[in-house]
Amino acid sequence: MPAEPQRGGSRLGLVVLGLLGAAALPIAGLALLGGRADAGVLASPSFSRDVAPIVREKCAGCHRMGGIAPFAFRTAHDVSSKAGLIAAAVQERRMPPWPPGPRSARFAGQEARTLTASQRDTILRWVRAGARVDGNRVGPPPAPVTRPRAGERVLRLGLPVAYTPRSTGGSTDDYRCFLLDPGLREDVSVTSARIDPGQASLVHHVILFRVPASGIASGKALDRATAGPGWGCFGGTGIDAAGPSGLDNAPWIAAWAPGFGAGRLPDGLGVPLPAGSGVVMQVHYTLLNGRRPDRSRAVLTTVPAAKGLQPLETTLLPAPVELPCARGESGPLCERGAALLEQARKYGQRNALIPLGLLLLCGKDAGSPPAGAVTSCDRRIAGPTTIHSVAGHMHLLGRSIRVELSPGTPRARVLLDIPRWDFHWQASYVLARPAEARAGDVLRVTCRHDASLRRGLVPAAARAPRYTLWGEGTTDEMCLGLVQVTRG
Repeated sequence: MPAEPQRGGSRLGLVVLGLLGAAALPIAGLALLGGRADAGVLASPSFSRDVAPIVREKCAGCHRMGGIAPFAFRTAHDVSSKAGLIAAAVQERRMPPWPPGPRSARFAGQEARTLTASQRDTILRWVRAGARVDGNRVGPPPAPVTRPRAGERVLRLGLPVAYTPRSTGGSTDDYRCFLLDPGLREDVSVTSARIDPGQASLVHHVILFRVPASGIASGKALDRATAGPGWGCFGGTGIDAAGPSGLDNAPWIAAWAPGFGAGRLPDGLGVPLPAGSGVVMQVHYTLLNGRRPDRSRAVLTTVPAAKGLQPLETTLLPAPVELPCARGESGPLCERGAALLEQARKYGQRNALIPLGLLLLCGKDAGSPPAGAVTSCDRRIAGPTTIHSVAGHMHLLGRSIRVELSPGTPRARVLLDIPRWDFHWQASYVLARPAEARAGDVLRVTCRHDASLRRGLVPAAARAPRYTLWGEGTTDEMCLGLVQVTRG
C-alpha cells in the first residue's frame, strides 16, 4: 500500500490545451492521427459499447466532478469534445499517467493503470472515425473498496476538525501534516488501507506515516506552534527529520493519489504499528481548484501482531544533492558554504549536518563534494532480502530517477526508471515478481537534477539562484529511493 500512482505528465499542459477550445479538437486529433473522418472508416468503435467503458475505468477516477483533473468526463459530449486532446495524450502515452519508463520492472496492477494496446487502438480508431457518439453517459469510476477479511479489525482515522488549505508567498500548494491518535493498546500489523480525500478536487496526495510514542510530543509541539489544525510540511512530516537515520525501517504506512484509493498487501505481509504509536496524515493540497474545508479520512485493516505476519519494512536509499547554480547565474548563495550556513539558519545546525552525513554514507569525498547534476548512492544489503515494491522521490528540480539492484553484474535488474520526473505525479509500485537479493548485493539510486528549473518556481522568492543541498524545503532538493522489503 505504498503510494498509489501519483500522476505522470503535466497537468498544466492539459489546462493549456483545454483552453484551446473544444471546436477545433476533433480536427486536431485527426491531423495527429493522419486520418480523416469520412465514409471510408467502416469499423468505427461504438462509444457506449467500446469507448465509454475504457474512459470509465482508466480516466474517470481523475476526470470527474470534484476531481483533480481540469475537466470532467460525465457525458459522451464531454469526451467527444476533447477528442483531439485525448488522441494526442493517448498516442504520446501521456495519459493515463504512468511515469515508469520501459526499462522499469513489470509491476503488479500495471494493466489496470495503463491502456492496453487494444484499448489504445480502440480510442484512436474512434477519434479517427470522427468521435461519433451513440449514447450519452460515461458513468462513475469503480469505487475503491478494501473489505476486511476474517480476523481483521477496522481502524478508522480522520481529521478531527476541518482544515481549509491556504497558500503562502503566492504558492499554489499547501503541504499539511496532522497528528492522529489510532488509540492502539496492542501491537498490530496493517494489512490494507483505503484513503478517502474530503475534497477530491483539492487533495493531490495523502501519505500516512507511523510516529513512535517517543515522537508524539514533537508532533504536538509542531501543532501547538502553528495556527489552525496541523502544521506545514514538505517532503516529510518534520518530526525527527534531522538526518538520514532509521534508513532501514522508515515510517511509511500507506498513501493515496487521485484515481487509486485502496490497496492490500500481499498475503502474509503487514506493516507493523506498535501500541502507543501515532499516525501523521500528510495531505498535499493544490489550490488551483479553490479552497474549501477538508476532512480527509483513512480506513485501515489490521491484525494483532501475534498473528505473526512477516513485517514489511520501508528502506530509504538517499543520495547527496550537491547542485551548483545554473550556468550564467550568480548570487551570494551560489557559494556552497554560504548556502550551508543559510540552511543552518533556517532549519537549525543539526539539519545542516545532513549534507555531510549523506556524503559519508555514500562514500563520497566530504572534503571536496562532487558537485553536479547527476548524483547516486550505493547501499550494500546485509542479508537475504526480498524487495516487494519501489518508489522514488525528488523535489521540483528533478529530471529523472532510477533504482537498480546489483548494477554492473550478471544479476543486474532495473527496479524503477522514471525518465521524466514530475513532482506532482509520484508513486510507489509493487513488483509483479519480487526481487530476491543476497548479502553483499547493492541497491543504487541515481538522480538527475536541473538547476535551471528554479526559474519557474513559485513563489518568486524561491527563484533566487543558490547552491542546492539536501533538505525538506521547497528550495532544497532530495534524491531518494524507497523499497519495501522483507528480511530473511
